[in-house]
Amino acid sequence: MSEFKNVSIMTGAVTETYTLRQTVDTLLEICNHKDLAEIILCYSDRTTPECFKVLDEIKKIKTDVSIVIMKQTRPGMACVNDTIDAATGSHSLLIASDMALDLSIIPQMIERAKKEPDVIHSASRWMKGCKFYDYGTLKRFLNFCAQKFLAVLYMRNLTDFTIPVQIAPSELYKSIKFEETGFPFLLEMVLKPIRLGYKFTELPTNCYPRKDGKSSNSAKQIFSYLKVALHIRFMPKKDILLPEENRK
Repeated sequence: MSEFKNVSIMTGAVTETYTLRQTVDTLLEICNHKDLAEIILCYSDRTTPECFKVLDEIKKIKTDVSIVIMKQTRPGMACVNDTIDAATGSHSLLIASDMALDLSIIPQMIERAKKEPDVIHSASRWMKGCKFYDYGTLKRFLNFCAQKFLAVLYMRNLTDFTIPVQIAPSELYKSIKFEETGFPFLLEMVLKPIRLGYKFTELPTNCYPRKDGKSSNSAKQIFSYLKVALHIRFMPKKDILLPEENRK
């Protein structure tokens, strides 16, 4: 059984500039520092000079919260695995640094994790009252259809399967055998815990247009997501987990 001690908050740094700094500043402002193990910022060979300038600024922030700036060693979105390995908190939380979601829900997610540390607490863009801003009619329709399909396929009453903004026990993430290197890696973070029988709760969040940086994700990704969703749904549970000796 897990116990909540603190959370490692992880995010990428590739093309983001002012929103990366805004993300860090907001986390330091709204979160109880005692709840934060560290904030991990992961950069890559694709990180722009402008983004590096912001990382240099962040290094100079005076705070009692550990801010870890690290280079990814795995390809593509599998860089999330690097941050998972580096996380020292009892729990881990992946967020984007483009301010596309409302960060104000994070303290609520942390409070839920304190009360139910073995449960995964996830953001949802599809709960009652949530709004999409400048998301595009077709993109929103495809996303809605994907949620309904996944709810039936996985027999779970969740409203948002394709957002990996969730606080979960670090031990869980460190035990999973992640296979994807593209954006479907984020889907793995949701679907594999479901296959392992973890309970989820959801918190509502609005979805805003990306304010900074460039996204390489697109509506075309839906076909690769579908392939991954079917693969995970029918794979043996034993293949979801890493061998004990390979866990960090």
